[in-house]
Amino acid sequence: MAPGLRRREFLGGLAGAIVAGGCTTMSSPSAAMKDEGAAMFVYVGCYTTKQRNARGEGINVYRMDRASGTWTHLQLVKDLVNPSWLTLDGQQRFLYSAHGDGEVATAFAIDKSTGQLKMLNQQSTGGKNGVRVSVDSTNKFLVCANYSSGTVAVLPINPDGSLGALTDLVTLTGNPGPHRTEQASSHPHDIVFDPGGRFIVVPDKGLDAVFVFKLDAASGALMAADPPSVASRPGAGRATRTSIRASRTCT
Repeated sequence: MAPGLRRREFLGGLAGAIVAGGCTTMSSPSAAMKDEGAAMFVYVGCYTTKQRNARGEGINVYRMDRASGTWTHLQLVKDLVNPSWLTLDGQQRFLYSAHGDGEVATAFAIDKSTGQLKMLNQQSTGGKNGVRVSVDSTNKFLVCANYSSGTVAVLPINPDGSLGALTDLVTLTGNPGPHRTEQASSHPHDIVFDPGGRFIVVPDKGLDAVFVFKLDAASGALMAADPPSVASRPGAGRATRTSIRASRTCT
């Protein structure tokens, strides 16, 4: 994107990119921000592979002027495969990426003054096609939904922001939904912490169920709630996904 591109112009193109390339955006206040008119940093992920019919190149970093809405391109982090979902730690010091069709999560340090990213490391998620990652309220653990493997992974976050080896990997079990192709097995599709940060909610597209866990802040282990899951209407996972695609297409 050319420097000075207006936010409205960029978002108009981004709506189409979401459909074709699975882009995700995250924003972080500038370290120098003292009022609402100051700049923010914005991070945009995407799909990059031919299998996804994608045109993305990596993670793009922008500075957004909150007063004018102008976006200025700062950095392109290349040599990343499908950095399709991004999240920040609670203090906005680090950025983490899941990789569509991949088996790793990536950690980046954020330069407070420039907003630019520096890769710290990559770590195995113990499964395939990580579609969502989320950081717990203590900023000590990253939780990942492995869509294709039907598992939920927990990775510790080191003091420097890098990721450690798995502390837990839970396989989701249940009865698949009625759709023969998209509900043949478990497909966790999100990782959501409750407002108090005590519980993790994991909707499963393949099993038409919502799983609930508590994260042990000492060991990084996932403990199932009682009951461990709540069933939804048969086919609801598939129907919800179809509705999301339709709304994105119409955006």
